[in-house]
Amino acid sequence: ITPAHIAIDKAYEFARGTESIGTTHRGIGPAYTDKAMRNGIRAGMLKDPEALADAVLADIEQKNKQLTTIHHADPIDARSIAAEYASFGKLLAPFVSDTSRLLDEKLKQGKLVLAEGAQGTLLDLDHGTYPFVTSSWPTSGGALIGLGLGPKHVDRVFGVAKSFTSRVGSGPFPSELGGDEAVRLRGTGELPWDEFGTTTGRPRRVGWLDTVILRYAARINGLTELALTKLDILSGLPEIPVCVSYELDGEELGYFPSDLTVLSKCKPIYKRLPGWMEDITEVRRMADLPKEARSYVEFVSQEIGVPISLVSVGPGREQIIQTP
Repeated sequence: ITPAHIAIDKAYEFARGTESIGTTHRGIGPAYTDKAMRNGIRAGMLKDPEALADAVLADIEQKNKQLTTIHHADPIDARSIAAEYASFGKLLAPFVSDTSRLLDEKLKQGKLVLAEGAQGTLLDLDHGTYPFVTSSWPTSGGALIGLGLGPKHVDRVFGVAKSFTSRVGSGPFPSELGGDEAVRLRGTGELPWDEFGTTTGRPRRVGWLDTVILRYAARINGLTELALTKLDILSGLPEIPVCVSYELDGEELGYFPSDLTVLSKCKPIYKRLPGWMEDITEVRRMADLPKEARSYVEFVSQEIGVPISLVSVGPGREQIIQTP
């Protein structure tokens, strides 16, 4: 990603006006556009800083034409950026490797490989709420593409979900809450783990847990187990709604619709579970959780058809409970 990608990202979002996607303005989409157009600058060029500088210079000069002609924005200093990226190449060249081959060697030696993804299923370029998605595949299949490994190596696919639903950016959100209820789940931003965008700092949109989405995520990713986080945030609620299906034009819909127009018309159908008033942040065993909290975890597992292996009751590593 270069400053030109960032400038074009911002220009595109500005041009969309009220129809903006809600990108992070970090240039990710335009960088992937270059990749799909076969114009991308690849990491292997870091090994040749001079060739890298030439490629960056040519790329930014081309993008400057787009910025000035189409978006009427100021051009970027291509030469200084090209020189800066050449210096990056000199620093990073020793670390460039064929990671697919490296991982294959480790697996043949009996080593374990843990692949960690970011973002979420509904931001997947193919299977998310398009166009309100990212530019890649933050699903288990996308992880294998990035690693350069085949599916035969995968033993476990571990999903991670909060005990409620959150999202950054635009797009339909059937169980979304507003007002005091949203602040109750999101937090105020005073704590590092409050629901604000890691990259942008924007307050996340939040709502009650949506098991329709979780069932969809379990199917798309082939989940073998799930970690349920932030269970402690629900403490103190006398009743906790869980979205179990949607209402669409008077009919009940139990699956996640692929059509965004249909999804935007869906209303949540809730199952209301009894809450608990106790502070659970010091609990370290499932058996010591209030029975209502245990019932909540069991209900979610049954709804999505995936065992819940871990439950977190706070932001610390020691606050992760392993289920029996």
